[in-house]
Amino acid sequence: MNMSDRTLGKPRPLGRVLLWSAFSLSVYYLWYKWIIQEELRTYNGEGWSGKVCVLPSILGVIFPQVLWILDPDVGSWFGWFSLSGIVWMYIVEWRLYPTVNQLYRQEERNEPLVIWWLFVPGLNILTSWRQIHFLSQYWAVKQNISVQDPIAENIPFLSANAT
Repeated sequence: MNMSDRTLGKPRPLGRVLLWSAFSLSVYYLWYKWIIQEELRTYNGEGWSGKVCVLPSILGVIFPQVLWILDPDVGSWFGWFSLSGIVWMYIVEWRLYPTVNQLYRQEERNEPLVIWWLFVPGLNILTSWRQIHFLSQYWAVKQNISVQDPIAENIPFLSANAT
């Protein structure tokens, strides 16, 4: 496939993703995770689909809780199976960060994400926010458009790419 024939993703600034996620009680964030995986898969010609990335997380977290609450025969320990959905979320992020870094590397730009930060409490959230910002910026540059991201732009740790 010719590089110019690739379908580009849509820039989605961090502020907008956070705002819509808060208003929708994270439903928008799940959709965001789904759609970026689809866009990256289409653009790169490989990778996991949004369905593979999001559905196991949702089912892994919700199903054990619902079953534990609704079925009196299920022991209280069963709720712990929700950790499987959380572990899946980390696996998806573990695969996503190198994909975003590879996009930057192919453009001969600094890789913006430090993958091991995923496992440091607090830094994992900030790294996720950096992923949102830098993927949005990547798509904007590829489309030769300017996308304002006031939250990330006003917090250097979120927008600086000196790694």
